[in-house]
Amino acid sequence: MESHSSHLLHAALGSLVVLLAWLVIRRGNGARVYPPGPPRRLFIGNLRDIPSGGYEWVAYREISKRCGSDIIYLTALGSKLLVLSSFEAARDLLDRKGAIYSSRPRLVVKNELRGWNWSLILMAYGKEFLAYRRAIQQEFAHPVVVASYRPIIVRESISLIRRLVQTPEDMSKHVKQMAGAMIMMVTYGHQVTSAEDEFVALAEAVRKNDKEAPGSSVVDLIPILKYVPAWFPGAGFQRSASHARKLAWNMRYVPFRALKAELASGTCPDSMVSRLLQSDPPLEGVDRDEFAMNSGGVVYSAAILNFVLAMTLYPEVQRRAQKELDDVVGRDRLPTFEDRDRLPYIANIVKETFRWKTVTPLGVPHATTEEDMYRTMFIPKGTTVVANIFAMLQDEFVYKNPTEFVPERYESSPDGSTGEPDPARVAFGFGRRICPGRFFADESVWLTIALMLHTFNISNPTGVTSEVEWSSGLVSMPSGFPFKHSPRFPGVEDLVTGLEQ
Repeated sequence: MESHSSHLLHAALGSLVVLLAWLVIRRGNGARVYPPGPPRRLFIGNLRDIPSGGYEWVAYREISKRCGSDIIYLTALGSKLLVLSSFEAARDLLDRKGAIYSSRPRLVVKNELRGWNWSLILMAYGKEFLAYRRAIQQEFAHPVVVASYRPIIVRESISLIRRLVQTPEDMSKHVKQMAGAMIMMVTYGHQVTSAEDEFVALAEAVRKNDKEAPGSSVVDLIPILKYVPAWFPGAGFQRSASHARKLAWNMRYVPFRALKAELASGTCPDSMVSRLLQSDPPLEGVDRDEFAMNSGGVVYSAAILNFVLAMTLYPEVQRRAQKELDDVVGRDRLPTFEDRDRLPYIANIVKETFRWKTVTPLGVPHATTEEDMYRTMFIPKGTTVVANIFAMLQDEFVYKNPTEFVPERYESSPDGSTGEPDPARVAFGFGRRICPGRFFADESVWLTIALMLHTFNISNPTGVTSEVEWSSGLVSMPSGFPFKHSPRFPGVEDLVTGLEQ
């Protein structure tokens, strides 16, 4: 009995210590009120609430709904995470307070284990980032400058249509080839002639290896785990990191060194990187011996595959778009950029493609470099900030029937009221970290969609709507859905071949 009482006393004393510690912490925080979030557990905080393993954007949206807030705050073993699920919150913090919300958190898996610390989108905010950002902006950051790349976009888009006519069963492969060809020509001046091109194959290998959104791994929350040996149970991330490091090294150096060899021999075609390397005076802060670009076309590929999926599910959208094309363009030529202002429904399809199944559902996380107050709530310095782009573009208070593909949602009403917001304000990121290639992406996706709608009928040959699988990682794209495309009118192949020549 005495022993039992002793155990109870110890338990009571232990509980008292925990309670006192909690009161001290609470008192130390003073009147600070943190954003809402799930209840925290002793010692581990919200470790069990932070999603991993795929579709994290859906899980974060559900947590936000349960908490009744468009901003939620989670902690885990010392790490702090803020998830923004509304455009207003992202605009207020990431756009308007860019001075303290533009850095990146410590990305243990992506940067330290997999070797992507050189990539512009993953760099911490500082002098190096600003120098490289400045270099990219002068090539991509204005629609007028991007217009100079239209000849490349036109050539590669028409080549895509020709390949789709000749071997329609290989659409996914053709789309990825086109994406790689366009980006490699613009970036390095490299001409891609087949889907087996070494640089296209390298970009696809990187995409397949990218299974997690940056900052979403438990190793990012508990950095000491990076030292766990590869043979240890549960350390599969170490084994995959070794292969990923090789891919990152190849992506950084192989095309860059090939271009430098061409420069030395005087055979280098004009490209963005060649111009930057030969700039006079040299760009301040940019190392000419180390300059490289992550020339991926994954966002383009994902957007086009999303569009194809939408056309199999919404044939009435396809029919209206094709009528607009017939009325404006006719059938004796292909649509061009000069037709864009006269094809408003095609423009709305492009907008809806970027909204309906956003290709970067969580973007890349930001980090606070100073503490902040927002809506009377305290946000600590060193907090990882995630913009849940998926939640913003699927917000039923902003977009009516958000899960449906409805290009008409952007049209003005007869009473003069404007349509629903352009998803571009969200889809390409925020603030000083907004995607510098957004205008190039918009131009290339627009022309490809216009050409595909003009030349093909896209359908689901099975007539059965099946569950679509979506990849996780920084970019999410569909796979495994049935589709068929066939020439929309006689003479399509001759039209494409003649224009390509």
